[in-house]
Amino acid sequence: MPENVPGTPTYHKTRHANSNNYNSHLLISISHSPNQMAIARIRSRLTSAPAQPPSPMPNPRISNPSFNNIHVDKLKNIPEFDVPDDMTRPQIAEVDYRLIKSKDKKAIQHMLDSAVKYGVFRIVGHGISPEELQVAFTEAEFCFGLLAERWSRDGDREELAWSRSAMAAAERRREVKSNEQYLMFRQKMDSLANKLEVIAKDVTKIIGSNGGKQPRKKIKENETRMTIFKHSNSSLQPHTPRSSQTPRALDGSKRDSAAFAVGLHIPTEFGEFRLLSDEGPFTFRTNPNSIVFTIGEQIEEWSYGEFRSAFGEINIEPDIKEDDDKGAYSVELKCSPSNLNDAVDKHEGISIYDQIIFIVIVVIVYNLFSYLLSS
Repeated sequence: MPENVPGTPTYHKTRHANSNNYNSHLLISISHSPNQMAIARIRSRLTSAPAQPPSPMPNPRISNPSFNNIHVDKLKNIPEFDVPDDMTRPQIAEVDYRLIKSKDKKAIQHMLDSAVKYGVFRIVGHGISPEELQVAFTEAEFCFGLLAERWSRDGDREELAWSRSAMAAAERRREVKSNEQYLMFRQKMDSLANKLEVIAKDVTKIIGSNGGKQPRKKIKENETRMTIFKHSNSSLQPHTPRSSQTPRALDGSKRDSAAFAVGLHIPTEFGEFRLLSDEGPFTFRTNPNSIVFTIGEQIEEWSYGEFRSAFGEINIEPDIKEDDDKGAYSVELKCSPSNLNDAVDKHEGISIYDQIIFIVIVVIVYNLFSYLLSS
């Protein structure tokens, strides 16, 4: 049999078995050479219809037009909060008192930035322990009644106005001066006020020496005043709610705070500090390990507006406990440290010195020109 010529068909005998019978028949198949088969496959791929893309995933926003409306309505019902989001919440500085004492530049700058922008910052590591604060108010409940003329109530909070001159005036009454509980309370309050005043002086000294270079305005040195607050659970005073849930500055005490340079706020328990500043009202958490400093209008005027004044107060919602009348307390101390005026005296001294130097230089230049012209 002659050899197969490339390109010509070749006939093969193939046996096909049928399952229903045993008959077999011959199936003649035609096969081409490998080159022609490859060309045929390529031509088939090019001429065949493209594959259909997969079905898209169902989109509820497209298939259901009411989808957006439903969720928009839900967003509208979300209540507004007084506290801004974390992305927009003011970053109030928290600085260790020991770093202030050691004049750490980074810590001081962090504190000053917060005072300039928000009028408030926090000092931790101040050395007044929570236990010391709790013990300081052991006789407070009794003295609130004894010093009724210095006592007042604002909703779920009692207040006692304290100052050294006011306590000296109260001691003119025999029942006050001879009372041992009062004397213990007076001693503890004096000690607490002294410690807070020392911290205030250290901080204002830093403010005075690290502020801007512009001229300063002297402040009036007023007597330190401290307000002692006793906080009760608001559910115990349902018929006498506080006049507003914003700081007392809204009720007129803003004018009074102009008489002070700084305010120091410290609680005996965890609570929140409600701040009212140019940035708007907001709250942040505070505790006995932290003293909240607020800038008063005296410093704002002293710095010609470089530092912002702010107003705020601590609010505590203590748990209701049976047979427990200790309560929760907080203290607000306002003072006008005299060391702020040192920066004013220093600036004025430099100004006089500069004037003298300028006069000397003018005289020398005048004499020099006079000598040259005469020669």
